[in-house]
Amino acid sequence: MILELVIFDMDGLMFDTEPLGAVCFARAAKQFGYIIEEEFRYKLIGINANDHYALMKSKFGQDCPAKEIHELSKKLRSDYLYKHGIVIKPGLFELITYLKNKGIKIAVASSSAYSKINEYLALAGLKNIFDLIVGGDDLEHGKPDPEIFLKVLKYFKIAADHALILEDSTNGILAANAANIPVVCVPDYLPNCKEVLARTSAVLPSLVEVKNEIMKIFEENRVCSFL
Repeated sequence: MILELVIFDMDGLMFDTEPLGAVCFARAAKQFGYIIEEEFRYKLIGINANDHYALMKSKFGQDCPAKEIHELSKKLRSDYLYKHGIVIKPGLFELITYLKNKGIKIAVASSSAYSKINEYLALAGLKNIFDLIVGGDDLEHGKPDPEIFLKVLKYFKIAADHALILEDSTNGILAANAANIPVVCVPDYLPNCKEVLARTSAVLPSLVEVKNEIMKIFEENRVCSFL
């Protein structure tokens, strides 16, 4: 296989932000009088803002101030990150550097808003590094719909089997499947069921192992475990 493009999810894959997001969202909801159970919180991971609002209103009623809770949660999260910094997942810088040196295109495809993606990339010192950024507010349909990944393929004019997606969430994996693009899961905060993990090309513990596997193609003339 020829690898021409690697597509990165963001929260939970590039940055260790899912636990922080869960805490900030629970605090924001509590200020409005709502208690967020962990099981419901899982359903909100990996979806865009509009789907997030819809799920909140479905659970708590149409009067639920879902957007206001979401905005307060974003503020709490940003305040924390600007004070304490963003936690970068092990192997991220090394993987990005390796892919760039090999001439492989890299993109971020996240359910988060475009502004949030750019904020996090700037905090991590990765501004202007990626060849393309697609956020959840650029889409009509969020993950698990394949729109976000198909949009990336269309931009680069690259075939699905020449691309690789890196994901941590169930919705992201299902979206990759729907787009017929190979996907590697690097598990994080959200537990994925065995049925979902079976849909991946590989499950690897960190981005360090992702880089090591990709290196087999270029450095050792071997077939890696997922391509």
